[in-house]
Amino acid sequence: MRSGKIKNIAVAVTILSLLAGCSPQQGGMGGRNGQMQRAVPVEVKKAVQEDFGIKLSLSGRVEASQQVELTSKTAGRVQQIHVKVGDQVKAGQPIVTLDGEEARIQLQRSQAALLSAQARYKQALEGTPAETLVQSRNSLADLQNKYDAAKKELERNEALFKEGAISAADLEKAKSAFVSAATNLENQKQKLKLDEKGPTQADIDAATAQLKQAEADYELARLNASNLVVKAPIDGTVGSLPVTVGANVSSNTVIASIINLATMVVKTEATESQVGLFQAGQTVDVSVPSVQFATKGKIVSVSPLADTSKTYPIDIEIANPGFRIKAGMIASIEMTGAAHKALVVPREAVIARDKEFYVYVVEEKKAKQVPVKVGESDGQRIEILDGLKGGEDVVVKGQNTLVAGSPVVVIDPNQPVNGQENAPENNQGNKQRRASSKG
Repeated sequence: MRSGKIKNIAVAVTILSLLAGCSPQQGGMGGRNGQMQRAVPVEVKKAVQEDFGIKLSLSGRVEASQQVELTSKTAGRVQQIHVKVGDQVKAGQPIVTLDGEEARIQLQRSQAALLSAQARYKQALEGTPAETLVQSRNSLADLQNKYDAAKKELERNEALFKEGAISAADLEKAKSAFVSAATNLENQKQKLKLDEKGPTQADIDAATAQLKQAEADYELARLNASNLVVKAPIDGTVGSLPVTVGANVSSNTVIASIINLATMVVKTEATESQVGLFQAGQTVDVSVPSVQFATKGKIVSVSPLADTSKTYPIDIEIANPGFRIKAGMIASIEMTGAAHKALVVPREAVIARDKEFYVYVVEEKKAKQVPVKVGESDGQRIEILDGLKGGEDVVVKGQNTLVAGSPVVVIDPNQPVNGQENAPENNQGNKQRRASSKG
């Protein structure tokens, strides 16, 4: 019984000593316990200058390169729909015809008004025609005869009234006829005078203004009538037709939408560190996994302004043969940057913590924690922009068990020590297995 207790105590002491050796915080020369800290086995790689070309992978959404909404320019009833959703159309092709009776009537009225204004303008420029002057003179002679007759009749009635042969009412009637004849004669004299003189500059200006107004009214009426046929403004595909035959539409009602599917635009975004790698005119690889489509795309624009998400919008144009790609699909974008000399380390060497990056460098058999500024990664390596000079031994395995100042032993991964016992990834497990077996 006593020997069993002694054995258990020995096992417990062994396990505690092993766990103490695994912890980078326990002791070491000058450690908290004043004990020798066991060296942590690590693997290292040199920080070196190498050719470095990053490969970026982004995702984006496909949109049509052009989308136009067709609206009615005039009110009317939908008389005929010439296409259906999905049809391919050419610019100028009729899409919808409206039955606008009011527009047609207004066109006829404005056309008649224009003809009248044109005649008045011509007369103002050319003066009174000869036949009009003849008619005006003949009218004057006729009115003169009527005036003379009315005057004689008035004189005769005045004499009869004095003799008591007629009533006062008969005399008044004769006077009214004379005044009317005199007025008509004077008006005709003035008209003939104007006809013989010809139009003034004011008459010409007025006729010109009336003609311009009539022309504008006619053009507006003609445009309204022509707008009864809504036509496609671009080549493309009918995307929507939100109207039906017989429906009444008002001005500015959306009749249809036309989208250009022959060329699509992939919209994506780049971060602050990535955007400098993109330029308009560059070629990138684009794929749309949902339809198993891959092609080359051309960057058409890179926004110089970040959006609300702190990323920079990029538009990439791609061809869409057979219209396989639809608007709204998800696309993948891959771009390989030009190779340049850069100081790089294996990606796994860099540790990120609290938005900061650092690596462990082996100096004098101890781990030195070095803050670094990182650039881009090609998946295997990561660019070091600041913090290292090159040539340092950077820990690539075992780094996650280190703290600043931890003693380390560098091992060669190609020559295992003690049957892999000291390999960084196996060290902790081996210690635990030994402790367990001793129990």
